[in-house]
Amino acid sequence: MSRLTPRGRGRLPLAAALVVAGTAALVVPGAAQAADEQITVAAGDVTASTSDENEPANVVDGDLSTRWSGEGDGAWLQLDLGATRTVNEVRLAVHQGTTRQNVFELQAWTGTTWQTVHDGETSGTSTALESFTFDPVETSRIRYLGHGYTGDGEGDWNSLTEVEIWHTDDDPDDPPGGAELPSEVLDLSDWKVTLPIGDDEEPTEIFQPDLADYSHDPFFTVTEAGDAVQFRSPVNGVTTGGSSYPRSELREMEPGGGDETEWSSTSGTHTMTVEEAFTHLPEDKPEVVGAQIHGGDDDVTALRLEGSELWITEGDETNHHLITDEYELGTVFELRYVVSGGEIEIYYNGELQTTLDHSDSTNYFKAGAYTQANCENSSPCSDDNYGETNIYAVEVTHGDGGDGGDGGSDGTEAAVLYDWGEPLPISDEFDYTGPVDPTKWGVPSGEVGGTEGCWEGHDENGRRCAKNSTVEDGIMTMTGQANGDTGWLRQDYETQYGRWEIRSRSENTGDSGGLYHPLHLIWPTEDNRLENGEYDWIEYTNPDAQCVGAWIHYPQSPTDEKEHHELCGVDMTEWHNFAFEWTPDALVGYVDGEEWFRMSDGANDERGDVQDMPSGHLNIQLDNFTGSSGLRPAIFQVDWVRTYDV
Repeated sequence: MSRLTPRGRGRLPLAAALVVAGTAALVVPGAAQAADEQITVAAGDVTASTSDENEPANVVDGDLSTRWSGEGDGAWLQLDLGATRTVNEVRLAVHQGTTRQNVFELQAWTGTTWQTVHDGETSGTSTALESFTFDPVETSRIRYLGHGYTGDGEGDWNSLTEVEIWHTDDDPDDPPGGAELPSEVLDLSDWKVTLPIGDDEEPTEIFQPDLADYSHDPFFTVTEAGDAVQFRSPVNGVTTGGSSYPRSELREMEPGGGDETEWSSTSGTHTMTVEEAFTHLPEDKPEVVGAQIHGGDDDVTALRLEGSELWITEGDETNHHLITDEYELGTVFELRYVVSGGEIEIYYNGELQTTLDHSDSTNYFKAGAYTQANCENSSPCSDDNYGETNIYAVEVTHGDGGDGGDGGSDGTEAAVLYDWGEPLPISDEFDYTGPVDPTKWGVPSGEVGGTEGCWEGHDENGRRCAKNSTVEDGIMTMTGQANGDTGWLRQDYETQYGRWEIRSRSENTGDSGGLYHPLHLIWPTEDNRLENGEYDWIEYTNPDAQCVGAWIHYPQSPTDEKEHHELCGVDMTEWHNFAFEWTPDALVGYVDGEEWFRMSDGANDERGDVQDMPSGHLNIQLDNFTGSSGLRPAIFQVDWVRTYDV
């Protein structure tokens, strides 16, 4: 079930707006441009997956003589816009741009993943800024994804001297003030609204179908610009029977809006994304809740502004996690709740802020202005003393699976279903940015090919490099390049027997070439798989595969005897939870909590019992079976890795 809600002028649905469009055009001084305002990006808000001594911040210093340079097909440069903005143009200046044509993609962050909005090359005729336009997209971050350069020779270096992000608020087909009803800005099909008017402890509630044609000035109305819904709640407003504070707030309902809905935090994945701004606070007690998850008779967690401090609450703990202490009224932000597997992950402008444990089956989402003040603690006691928010977009999805790398679950996790207990400390949620955690993962070392952190690839095909495994936005991405460079990770945990569960997906990002092989496997500690065995519990031969495979190699088998398992109808480009259980009794594989293979014993004159590897460790690999060139670029993404004792 999906509810897509941005409807106002210039407000495109986040996913629908992210399409490949536009062609490159040189910027001509004095010529009219598609966008009318440059978005200022501070030096500290520019990051990159890799760089030499030419740092990322150089692209926003206004100096064409400085640059960022990053090596590798797939090296990226990211600009954080500070808030969700409508962007339709990026300008790039290329180092040695008169002899090099940079090959690149421009990508926008949707709140869950990166989507390409432009794919092309620079002109190769100028070192000045060049303009690349595309259909307007709402995003909080823009990323340059480099694929090296052509022209005077070719290489895998990506070098830019300046980058500018531009946006426009003008839409000739939808003039300002066009929306008159909240339902013309937000899709309110599956909501009701509670207002701070009516009888004592019985505030007015508007349900569908009446809500479709309803507006109330000033408590529930369209903003003057016509691009958001204003929610206002004065301190003297009517309250519900269970609260002493007034609210102008949406409450999630069943499809069609007729009945109240409830959902379980331990079954399926439940997501709400809100684009919102706090615009006014009450006197004396300047506190307003802008969004929340409610369960049963009490709130579970809320986004709460106290003066300039923006907090995430947990139950009765109002100051559980501080997002910022410098929030300015009117600043638009994106809040995202992702609930699955007994956990709530909370993102602010795409960054994971905190994860809360929560198990309950009576939950629902709310959004609006829930003023945390009344006439007893805030003066004056009048309609002029109020809390207020503007909501530009709100989207809710429910289902068996998540729609991105969001910590969610495509069904029930095996660890939850079979009560595997708490994950070991070696587990990794990838809730950081940069290289993988060196206390948890081993990466390639050496300088094969002249690059630090690279060694020979699988069967001497290409290279495995540390630079090809990076963490951002809660996701570890392993990149396989056209030149054969790929990634490799080894968990720093050796054991006989254990349980592992990994949420992952893969995808081809190029159009042609030899295919990479994604794997999750247990590799023997002694590096002798013919003697000790090898458990390739997830192995498939195409990142876009629709079937998942496993190859289980017997220990004590000089002839490499093995068993193959395959399960089709599994789209490997989507997020799934893959689990493996190794006990003295058996090897068991799971997909989204459901068992799909089980093996035990099997010893004969040619092999030992299949579960008898003496010791092993988890590897994550994107294997190159082709060579040192001619590969089809691909990514292997992991949301989390959780390891459990037996």
